[in-house]
Amino acid sequence: MKTLVIDVDDSSSAKIFMDLAKKLHFKARILSEERKEDAGLLAIMEERKHDATVPVSKTYEILRKAK
Repeated sequence: MKTLVIDVDDSSSAKIFMDLAKKLHFKARILSEERKEDAGLLAIMEERKHDATVPVSKTYEILRKAK
């Protein structure tokens, strides 16, 4: 499965894309800014999870403090 992200400026544009996705039988959803940031952070973490530069324990410590 592939993911396509389209960033729009207003709700009427979002509605057009949502309607098109529905007509084409694709799953579609609108993400909040927070969810977009979470997805970006997860992508970076997945990319870097095998890098030896930062120990996993240190990463968890930083993330716990960020809450």
